[in-house]
This record gives sequence, C-alpha cells and structure tokens, in this order.
Amino acid sequence: MMTSDLLQINLPEICSWSSIMGYLRRTTNEVMYKMVGDKLRRAYKVDGEIYLCEISPDTNQEYLQVRILNDLKWTDNAKSYITRYIRDWFDLDTDLTDFYIMAENEPLLSDLTQHFYGLRLVGMPDFYEAITWGILGQQINLTYAYTLKRRFTEKYGEPINFEGETYWIYPQPEAIVQSTVEDLRQLKLTQRKAEYLMEILKQITAGKMSKIYYQQFQTAKAAEKEMTKVRGIGPWTANYVLMRCLRLGDAFPMADIGLLNGIKQIENLDIKPDKERLLSLQKDWGSWSAYATFYIWRLLY
Repeated sequence: MMTSDLLQINLPEICSWSSIMGYLRRTTNEVMYKMVGDKLRRAYKVDGEIYLCEISPDTNQEYLQVRILNDLKWTDNAKSYITRYIRDWFDLDTDLTDFYIMAENEPLLSDLTQHFYGLRLVGMPDFYEAITWGILGQQINLTYAYTLKRRFTEKYGEPINFEGETYWIYPQPEAIVQSTVEDLRQLKLTQRKAEYLMEILKQITAGKMSKIYYQQFQTAKAAEKEMTKVRGIGPWTANYVLMRCLRLGDAFPMADIGLLNGIKQIENLDIKPDKERLLSLQKDWGSWSAYATFYIWRLLY
C-alpha cells in the first residue's frame, strides 16, 4: 500500500519491532544495513537502480513504513521487490500462533517466547548471501564471521553513499566469476573456505544451485541431503540456509554450538545435550524446529 511517498507493509499480530531490532543490534559490524534509532536503513537494487530505503514502524506497530532516502521515485517493480524482500527478511507471512501455543508447555521455550515476544526469524532472502554467509561462518566465532563478511562485501559488492555513510548491495556470483581462490585468500579466508566459495560459485553460475531449485523439496531432511552433495556444505551449513533463506520450519542444525550451549544454559546442565536428546527435541518441535533454534540462539546472541 502507498501513502504519499511511503510504502506500507502490514505487520502480523505476533510481531515486535523492538524485538527484531534488538536482534539486529547484536553486532556493530553488520555490513548490509544500518540502524538509526528505531529506523533501519538498507539498499536494494531493482532494474539497475539502487534504492536506499529507511524502514520504521507506525506508532501502533500495525505496519512498517518504507521511504526512499536517495533521489529516486517508486516504480511498480521497486514496490513489489522491496515489499517481498522485507516480508521475507522478517518472515512476516508466518503465523506464529501455534508456535507460541507449543512454547507455553515447553520448558526450553516458554521463558524465551515471553522475553523475546514477537521476535520473527530474521532471514536472508538472497540465496547467495545466505550460502556464502554459511560458509564464512563455519567453525569461527560470530565476531570474526562478520569481519569476513564485511571484507567480502566491500571487495565484491556495489556501494551507494548517502550523508557520509556507505551502504552495500551484496555481491552476486557474476561479480566474482573471474576471481580465483588466491583472490579470496587475500580476504584472510582459509584455503578450504576459499575453495568452497569457488565451488559454490561454479555450481550457481552453471544453474545447478538456486533458491528455486531447493524450494522443490518438501522437507528439510530431503533438501539437506541434496545440498550436502556440494563440497563445503555440511549438515550445519545446509540447515542454516534452509532455516534463514528457504524458510523450511523443520530445519534443525543439530550440532550447532550455540544451540547446544543455549540448551545447556537453560537447563543448567554440566555437559551439552547428547544426540538422543536433540533428536527427541526435533521430534517434539517438528515444523517449529527452526523457530525454536532461533529463539535459543537469541538467548546467547
């Protein structure tokens, strides 16, 4: 919906902008957006033009209002693309009623859903961003993962400057296709991560990997089995992408250190939960496994 120069995006009943912003503020080194008070700024590229947008809620938090900051006007394609992106980014089309009902009687989740009420599973609609972020974040702490993402984006992404600040369009495969493993190594990536990124680049540019391709799978297990055929993508990376990009609710990164430490903290355990316990939780949570994982992550990050 349009009001004057503002694009309006309706919010679902269970949604808290402050909870979402609290999650987004967990790092000061995110390269893809900036926060100004309760407003969020991000750049989008549509039909060759870069739209720098500012996103904020209305007073009653019934909708988000999006305005263009740079010298462009709304087009139908821009309105459509940016609306879809934001709805996907904040998972606004998922009804969380059943998740909250389940969480009421789930000791691991009941306090979390009260404390972080209205938090949506913040995603990565861009498949290439999600899968490269999954590779960059393998076996390192979150702080350094964000540093690698910034280096990668600033080398291969597309910038736009506004009021002394630089905003970025995330790199796309076409911008990197002429690069080599040695080029990526200059970003301080390990040899293996550089090789993995080049392998995935080849798969994507050859049309063998895409968001649309993996959307055909009905379960996270089936999609994980297919995705892990690609060198460099293990179960953790696959499930991370399935959670945050493909939006498969039953995705469950079982070996994730944050998930294990979160459960350990909530239940005051001396040791991390074993595989049998995790399989039991996955069975209980079913199609809400991704959301349960995300809320447990939020306890730590």
